Amino acid sequence: MAKEIYDLKVYLAAALKAYHLDDTIAKSQVEEAYRQTVGELIVKLTRSVHYNIERSTLYITLASPALKHELTLKTTDLLNAINAKLPKSIVKKIVYL
Repeated sequence: MAKEIYDLKVYLAAALKAYHLDDTIAKSQVEEAYRQTVGELIVKLTRSVHYNIERSTLYITLASPALKHELTLKTTDLLNAINAKLPKSIVKKIVYL
């Protein structure tokens, strides 16, 4: 039975990759990890969050210049906290817009 479960995992992973759903899932996971990390107040002041898989970059648009400055100072901590919530560390850079 264990071999059957392993085979299912392999086939499921291959299907996700073949239909590029693994990219969609990764984007969703990164964006959700950001929301969980920064909390409800900062999420309300965030206009948009977009993860670019090819560049391994998280783009964040904020409503407040003061918040942008504050998060810029804490970029390394935020990057580590987001990657800690993901199955593997895939975010290499954060860009504030």
